[in-house]
Amino acid sequence: MAEKTDFLAGLVIGTLVGIGLGMLFAPEPGQKMRERLRGKADEVGDRLRGSTEDVADRLRGTMDEVGGRMRTAYERGRETVEQKRDDILERLQDSD
Repeated sequence: MAEKTDFLAGLVIGTLVGIGLGMLFAPEPGQKMRERLRGKADEVGDRLRGSTEDVADRLRGTMDEVGGRMRTAYERGRETVEQKRDDILERLQDSD
């Protein structure tokens, strides 16, 4: 998961740097260049938000799955302990 996050961060930073350098060397007036930079920055921000939402959704799904598995394991363990307790109590009553 960390590799994907590092890759995504590198991709975003590289994109921003590339856009910025491209805009700085483009033969356009300052106002028009600023508008294009702002537009590209908004576009990258939207993509980043979308990616972040995708990662968050996947993480929520994974957490739900892990939580379900933990609940199942807990219930099985509880049932086993109760069964063993009942077996022990039954043996103690039989030995009296």
